Amino acid sequence: MKKIQTAFLALVATLLACASVSSAAQAMPQLATRTSAFEPAKCMFTVPPTATEGVQVECGYVAVPELHSVASGTKIKLAVVIIKSASASPEPDPMFMLQGGPGGSTIDTYASLMLLGVNPFKDNRDVILFDQRGTLYSKPALTCKETAEMGDRTMDQVLSPEESSKQALVALVACRDRLKSEGVNLAAYNSVENAADINDIRVALGYGKINLYGVSYGTLLALHTMRDFPANLRSVIIDSVVPTQINFLPQTPQSLRRVFGEFFAACAADAGCNANYPNLEQVFYDVFEKLNAQPQTVWMTDAETSQRSQAKLDGNALVNLLFQALYSADIRPILPKMIYDAAAGNYETLGTMGSFFAFDHSMAIGMHYSVICAEDADFKPSDVDVTGLRPEVAKLEARGALDYLDVCAKWGVADLGSQVDAPVKSDIPTLVFSGQLDPI
Repeated sequence: MKKIQTAFLALVATLLACASVSSAAQAMPQLATRTSAFEPAKCMFTVPPTATEGVQVECGYVAVPELHSVASGTKIKLAVVIIKSASASPEPDPMFMLQGGPGGSTIDTYASLMLLGVNPFKDNRDVILFDQRGTLYSKPALTCKETAEMGDRTMDQVLSPEESSKQALVALVACRDRLKSEGVNLAAYNSVENAADINDIRVALGYGKINLYGVSYGTLLALHTMRDFPANLRSVIIDSVVPTQINFLPQTPQSLRRVFGEFFAACAADAGCNANYPNLEQVFYDVFEKLNAQPQTVWMTDAETSQRSQAKLDGNALVNLLFQALYSADIRPILPKMIYDAAAGNYETLGTMGSFFAFDHSMAIGMHYSVICAEDADFKPSDVDVTGLRPEVAKLEARGALDYLDVCAKWGVADLGSQVDAPVKSDIPTLVFSGQLDPI
């Protein structure tokens, strides 16, 4: 999910540049005038040597109401990164990037990569990265050390889906209690408040109209912004769309069935992949059954600390790993080899792949559940569709969807109601993309 599709970004930059021709003829770009709501600060991430802080990149915080309906109430701080255009006279409308999750860090995902050169927008406009309320670099960050500790503690154990869900629920309730004791209003972290934050940042940085690029949950946030603040948007790009009127949780099993089918079919249709990894789907499910019958011990390495840990992998972990790995176009080419290596009894590639996800604690789990429980926990167990899945996988996927109902019953935030689920209708120029191998 952290990987950028460079070619796609280049296409978007070209479209924006072409669109800018007509706007440039109408008015010369105006320099943004910031307000006192923007508080400059040292960058909250490690700036790569290709950039100089204060020149190519500026950082800071924008204070916003915890509840926008109570403007004089508690304030929270949103981490903001401004990646400056290389142009002496950039277009007046910057690109705001909206990361997925919910709970992912936009700054952690994009900042270093863009400053290392993966930024096709730099010739025309500034790029604004901000960590959404509750995420990694904003204050407070609704991260859950309790779930991370639970994951580390049980890494070398084989837990049934039921036991795993039980332990995760205990950890999440402990996280909820801690966040509330720290004064966090969990009900303030949702897409409606998040969309209002975008407008506050726009005003604080002195911009008129802006462009939005949203991916995954970021598309849902973009849609809410289109509904609530349409006059301030010049264009929108939504990539891997989560429509407001669709609840993706009960559909996740069908999403898995579809993307696994697409993945195995893509290998079968490719001469090289099929020659090297024939019958990949059958081999995968053979490994799935083998690992569930006899889980294997693998070594995983934390890239930040270089600490190595032993972990147990069963077939259920293999399914979850493949699903997560399919988010990344860079990782996908390795996956057939990972499956065939495991079939041959070599689990090193599985361990390496698992390390990418097991030690990534950048996701703000508390923010994730506040958003989901306020907007998408209004489904019934009977809504979860496992039609067409193998029985073992169907049970695992159904459990995953129903876990949200168990957590949300205890998370303590009210449902926002049907108004957040209404379709968004807009005449804002919008580019819509959907990836064939996008898991969701």
